[in-house]
Amino acid sequence: MLGLLSTSSEAVPIDILRAAVPVGIGLASAAFLTMKMVSQTVDKSIPTVALRSGDSTHDAEFKDDPDLFLLRCEEQYGPVFNLYILNQNLTVISGPMVREVFMNEDFSFGDAIHDVTGLRSFVTSIIKSNRHPDSPVPHEIIRDAISPNLPLFTPRIVEQLVSFIDNNLGHCDHKLVENPLLIFQDMIASAMATVFMGSEVAKNRKVIDTFIQCTYDFGKVLGKDSRKSFWHSFQSKATYGNGVINPLHKHVQVLVEAATPVILERRKQEAEAAEKGIEYERPLDILQKLLDNFDKYNFVDLEDVCGHLLILVLASVHTTSDTSTNILYYLAAFPEHMDTLLQEQHRVLDDISQEREEQRQSKLQSGEVQSLKDFEGTDLDPKNDHDLSAAAVKRMIHVDSFVREIFRYRSERLQLPHRARKNVVLSNGMTIHKGRTAIINLRSVHYNNELQGENPAEFRPWRFVGKAKSATKVSADFLAFGMGRHACPGRFLAIQELKTVSVLVVSKYSKLEIQDPSKTKKALLTRIGDPVPTGIIFTSRQQESKTV
Repeated sequence: MLGLLSTSSEAVPIDILRAAVPVGIGLASAAFLTMKMVSQTVDKSIPTVALRSGDSTHDAEFKDDPDLFLLRCEEQYGPVFNLYILNQNLTVISGPMVREVFMNEDFSFGDAIHDVTGLRSFVTSIIKSNRHPDSPVPHEIIRDAISPNLPLFTPRIVEQLVSFIDNNLGHCDHKLVENPLLIFQDMIASAMATVFMGSEVAKNRKVIDTFIQCTYDFGKVLGKDSRKSFWHSFQSKATYGNGVINPLHKHVQVLVEAATPVILERRKQEAEAAEKGIEYERPLDILQKLLDNFDKYNFVDLEDVCGHLLILVLASVHTTSDTSTNILYYLAAFPEHMDTLLQEQHRVLDDISQEREEQRQSKLQSGEVQSLKDFEGTDLDPKNDHDLSAAAVKRMIHVDSFVREIFRYRSERLQLPHRARKNVVLSNGMTIHKGRTAIINLRSVHYNNELQGENPAEFRPWRFVGKAKSATKVSADFLAFGMGRHACPGRFLAIQELKTVSVLVVSKYSKLEIQDPSKTKKALLTRIGDPVPTGIIFTSRQQESKTV
């Protein structure tokens, strides 16, 4: 989840950290000229950064040293300034002004991304309902069906993650995995499948493959180059707008074919339960939640339901797989922190085990139960004392700080564009005119001494320990998941999975090493979606830990 990342209510599943940039120039078409004229409507009080001698845009100077360049711009021009960068004339919003973009309903993240990629046409063509750009349904599904059930989903997620780690990495000594993303992509897809579609459907290999493959098709629309062109967006809108040749349709059909027999069996079981006068125990997965709320969400048919499920897949599998893989590189680059994570893990699980034993003894002493055997198969079954539950993961504050610091440290400097739907006057009196794109200067937030503490340019995994700043907490000093009422509702599932991955890897492997140490920095700061230039070497612990 970077999974389920989004900063607005539009029905746009976003590989946000990859897609955060602008529209190109160069086509002599009426549509392009119209768009260009709109984009040139600029408040003259907003300064434009002077170009370096010999440069026609700011791209080269930004690429040379983005932090130094943006810091100079902030110091010289203030928190709001214009740049000619990434094939667009952008208004950069920095520091305390950032909040005004996220909190103003007249700025639209979805509109900005659609302008760049034509993404909305691509995505909405696979659903039959809730196609309005501002439809709240995707957020409602996550808020109502996923987040409240995380404690119940976690055991399944853990089971899937453990299974894939054991089967694909296993117990090893100095084992080189040149592309760990392939393993973690499979692993995350499997975990997501059991949450979204249920354990029966998740066993279907075609479903796992389609969860993975659809993200590649999705990526073709987003593109690998951040310098998007008007032509790319125009082609996407023209090609996918009619919904006929969208490659995602084949993935929807895979989900429909896999879900149909399962749904029929569930209906049969429900009817049998009704005949016997007993309550049907409804399966706990998002597919069932959507079927139970078919009318509430105004779905048309099963294809429509599966289309909405695929949107969740697009927004979750790729980014969560990518960030899970990136966690490995941070563990390898900073091996001195693995013992702290392992010790915390043992301490938390031991504490929970002790608390559970105290509860059992209390029930025995009160006469509520007669013997320890009475706890078998219950919530207090001793065999589950060291399970990696949602409650256990929540207590691991060092793991939480570790994950949050990765998001902070890895963030690209310019991202999360928002297009103005009408003229917006900022608190400093400057106006972002209708049709203009404002982009967030994350350097001014995530690398700010006052907001992040000393030495923000350093990776410090315990930076947030004891500071009431969890990895899911959106605020003016942490914008990985947006901010305000449009902050990503899927961040709870995404962070839960990422923390669980961290715990499992630390529990199973004593050492991770980067294959080519000279590429460490590049590996740590790789853009989401880009290949990491070196592999990982795994060495197992001598003894299995309590979590496996």
